[in-house]
Order: sequence, then C-alpha cells, then structure tokens
Amino acid sequence: MLRAQAISLENRLSNVSLDLISADAVHLLGPNGSGKSSLLNLLAGLISPHQGQLWLEGRELSQYAPAELAIQRCLMEQTQQSVFALTVKESLSFFCAERSLPDVLEQALDISPFLQRPLNQLSGGEQRRVQIARCLMQVWPAIEQGRALILLDEPVQGLDFSHQHRLCELLNELARIGNMLVMSHHQLNLAERYANRIWLMHQGQLVADDIPKQVLTESLLSRVFCCNVRIVTDTEQNRLIQTYL
Repeated sequence: MLRAQAISLENRLSNVSLDLISADAVHLLGPNGSGKSSLLNLLAGLISPHQGQLWLEGRELSQYAPAELAIQRCLMEQTQQSVFALTVKESLSFFCAERSLPDVLEQALDISPFLQRPLNQLSGGEQRRVQIARCLMQVWPAIEQGRALILLDEPVQGLDFSHQHRLCELLNELARIGNMLVMSHHQLNLAERYANRIWLMHQGQLVADDIPKQVLTESLLSRVFCCNVRIVTDTEQNRLIQTYL
C-alpha cells in the first residue's frame, strides 16, 4: 500500500490524502497546473512535502534509500531527453542493467522495428514508447512479482490511438498481477474505459477519488475543466465523453 496523509506543497498542492493498493489502476486527471506532476513526484519520493506524511508498505517514504526506491518504483516524467548517441537497444541496456527487453513490452509497445535505430532519429511517438519501456524495465523484477509502484506522467502524449489502447491494456495487465499504477493524462475516454479508480485534481486539491462512473460526470468535469461536457451512451451502452466550449 501507498498512503499519503494531508500532504501539501507550497503553491502546488494543498492537504491531499489518498491510498493506493495492490492491483489499483488509477488515472490521474485534471487541468494543466492542477498539481498532477507535483503529486507524482511526491509519490515517487523525489521531493518531500512541506506538510503531511507518505508511507510505502507501512514505512515512511522518506526513510527509503534512493537505491531501495529505484528497484521498487519507477517514474516516467513528461519530458526526457537522451544526451547519448545511442540506439534504442543500447539505451534500454544502458539504463536497465543490461536486462533484455521482455517480450510483453516489445509486443505491446511495438518497439522491435526500430531497436537498432538511434534515438534522435525516432518520431515523437516512437521516443515516447522507448521512454515507457525504459521506465518499466527499471523495476521489471518487481513488476513480475506484482510488487512495483508504477508512476507515469502523461505516457499517452504523442501516441496514436492504437498505441494508446495497447499501452493501457498492457498497464492494466500489470496491475492485475498486483502492481500499483498511477498514470496522468488528459484523455477522458481512456480513463472511462481503463481506470478502476480516478483521482481528479483541481487547483492543487484532490477533488474526487472514486470509480470512473462516479467521477466522470457532466457537472463535475464541466466545473473542473471550465468547458462544456456531454456524456452520451452508444448502442452497446458504452459511455462516450464529449467536450466543447
């Protein structure tokens, strides 16, 4: 379990409390500047709250050595630039203790066609898929045991529709075996389909923490995102979320 109690960061987060348990697939939503990235950095132990406390597996997060956290939790930040002139395969080996790319990642992220290409010759979406693979490989032994904390900041940014769905299906499978997942993004329909819980941020506060049907409502989304929201149901009873000004 990961637990946060009344954590705050000056000018960024205010009095946020939450719990994350094994097999959770949480989608973190909210407008730009609402505190999503700050919250992920706090949960990763990269920064400390000005107030409040965090626990991971019953132990204060601040008591973990960096090396301990590095094999138990991973964080993919929004922007990551390689300073090395490496191929994709070399980069994955360099950053991931020379572990080979697991078949499930290679297939789900569709990386094999460009393993031998330099990173700086990839499209933005291809680079994003490599970043996701590199992040997950960092803690792959813990993932296989169902004991990892996976934190991803806007992983679907730059991905086409097919790869967005393939990524979400992969992450849900990793959650099903016991791993804890939190991913931020702005795709309401992906959250509707793939999240088992949604954390909704607004102006540095956690304003909702519940199943998608309870959080993704027209009134709440319209208030938080300052635009009109309409939810329609198709012939197969799937809810589709439309936004407009």
